Amino acid sequence: MPRAAREYGIPVVMGVRTATSRIVTGNVLILVAAAAVAKALGLELSAAVLVLVLLSIEVSNILPTLPGQPGTFEAAVLGATAGVLGQAEGLAFALVFHAQQVLPQIPLGMMTMAGNSSLGDRSEQDQDDRVMER
Repeated sequence: MPRAAREYGIPVVMGVRTATSRIVTGNVLILVAAAAVAKALGLELSAAVLVLVLLSIEVSNILPTLPGQPGTFEAAVLGATAGVLGQAEGLAFALVFHAQQVLPQIPLGMMTMAGNSSLGDRSEQDQDDRVMER
């Protein structure tokens, strides 16, 4: 534990090395996913273009948008691939790559929320409300 954290009682969740390795691993996996999507679509994109795509997506993340970044994600990918792909191919890559990132999150989010539903079994609450009305 870092000395400053001990002195001030700051909780340390993970070390800098661990956090850095997780960030690097995550970005490498995203790069591999982008390469797989490009290959599946028959697009020959160099590693430099794929890195530029990921960097432009990260920059677009700072823009205020709706959850899931509809529009800004695709615009970032289209901008990064403008000199390499045609508009139709760039948009196809952007849509499939975005779907590959967003769609798996939906069932995982639904499973997570299933146990935390605020609408759960309301029968007990309804009975309490009826008792209070009397």
